[in-house]
Amino acid sequence: MNEKTQSPSERTPGGGGLGGIFDDAPVADGLVTVSSGPYAEQLPVASLSVGAIRTRFRDRFDIDPRSQAVLDGNEVGDDVVVRPGQLLMFVRRAGEKGTKLPPRWTFA
Repeated sequence: MNEKTQSPSERTPGGGGLGGIFDDAPVADGLVTVSSGPYAEQLPVASLSVGAIRTRFRDRFDIDPRSQAVLDGNEVGDDVVVRPGQLLMFVRRAGEKGTKLPPRWTFA
């Protein structure tokens, strides 16, 4: 038979292999994950304020101007500056369809 055996250097992985499954994901320079509804992307918007991101990507992500900004799980205002590797979400809470209160019913 014409079998070819592997040398020891071919059997062991090199130094550039994958890390462990529980290692933190590498953070690319300046990338922030931005999401709104079904849309989510990693964008180079680090060092921008939440308000600037909201304005710049309003049409692309269909961001409601009344939506709440949530940065890494904490509600924030439009003046907060995002850092690389953070997660910025624009959310609209369920049940916030209108601003008017229901009429009061009075019985005489």
